[in-house]
Amino acid sequence: AFAFLAHSMARLVLACLALFAASASAYQAPALRPVAARSAIAKRAPSAAPAAVRMAEYKWPASETLGIGKSVPSKMYALSSLVCLGIGLSCTAQSNIFNILSAESVNPALVLGSTLTLYSFFLHVACYVQMKNGK
Repeated sequence: AFAFLAHSMARLVLACLALFAASASAYQAPALRPVAARSAIAKRAPSAAPAAVRMAEYKWPASETLGIGKSVPSKMYALSSLVCLGIGLSCTAQSNIFNILSAESVNPALVLGSTLTLYSFFLHVACYVQMKNGK
């Protein structure tokens, strides 16, 4: 049994070395250009760059993308986002920071409350969409 294990281990080591060698060949240095070609590139005049590069105008999503929350004002989204963030951070601190987390000390209410931090992010995004749409 030991000889079989040693033979299998040798095959595994050989396969790992082959994979390492194959991956190392992917990081070869690029071929160098001849000196004459490099000097010809350097003598060429630079192309004219535009004086000012403007970003394309970004069109924010319509309020209808929020579904049933399309008529909710942005200030309500902001307030609810802050409330959810506060509750979520408080639950996270109580379950993970102030108490040592173990299998016996897990409080399902605090775990559920800590998910409100993620929910507050999406409320923040909804607030931003409504604010950009003037609501």
